[in-house]
Amino acid sequence: MERYAYYVCFKCGKAYFGGEARCALEADGGDNFDPEELVCGGCSDVSQAQICPKHGKEYLGYKCRFCCSEAVFFCFGKAHLCKACHGNYFRLRMISKAKLPKCPVAPKAVPMDPGECPLHVKHPATGEEFALGCGMCRNVQNF
Repeated sequence: MERYAYYVCFKCGKAYFGGEARCALEADGGDNFDPEELVCGGCSDVSQAQICPKHGKEYLGYKCRFCCSEAVFFCFGKAHLCKACHGNYFRLRMISKAKLPKCPVAPKAVPMDPGECPLHVKHPATGEEFALGCGMCRNVQNF
């Protein structure tokens, strides 16, 4: 329990895994947060997600909040992040949504030359949470 951070979802009221405890302690001392931002994976952006008929919401993959990469971390109880953006979270979170670059965006919120999004999907603006769909089915298609 000391290694991991758990939060109570603002929407459903259930406890959920929100990353490693050391990340929670680094984020504003661990106490300065908006409870409305604490939303579990099942409630997070599900309205825009394509729910898999075979696997439901369990294997949803997410876009990184700050770039056009697939997220590999869910940290700070509220953010899906790629490895590079996770390492730069404290700098990136200080950028207002209006000032974040527009798609396509490389890791660390670096603008890319105009062109097709590396994710090859239409998604909300940088700074928003977005579910990419079922990761299990996407992986099966790659084999």
